[in-house]
Amino acid sequence: MRYRRFGYRYTGIVSGIASPSHADFWGSRIQASFAHHQWQPPADLYETPAALIVKAEIAGMAEEDFDISLYENAVVIEGVRSWEMPEGDGQYHAVNILYGSFCLQVPLRQTIDRDRVQARYDRGFLYVMLPKAEVKP
Repeated sequence: MRYRRFGYRYTGIVSGIASPSHADFWGSRIQASFAHHQWQPPADLYETPAALIVKAEIAGMAEEDFDISLYENAVVIEGVRSWEMPEGDGQYHAVNILYGSFCLQVPLRQTIDRDRVQARYDRGFLYVMLPKAEVKP
């Protein structure tokens, strides 16, 4: 698990961008868009008097398989759950588990004490503890 802090705001993923200058150049038939991540893990966001906690379900992964990025206004959890081939001559009859790249974007509406953020991965759940910053009078 890698943890990074950024001193700027997170802007998210934009789709369907068309500016007047690009529209004239490419014509009205072509429109640019950014790629979307394949899936988003289920997650809970809850609050205690001292912190915000993000609990994400990302079973079947090692800590090295995902990154946590803290922006001024969001926490972003990204990673890749690798496809597992069946052993021997086995073949799948159904595939309900999501594989590949994922991205979970959690907006933050409170100021976080960025120096005390903690994360732990336990039994398939990632917990990111975001302590609230003390408000000075």
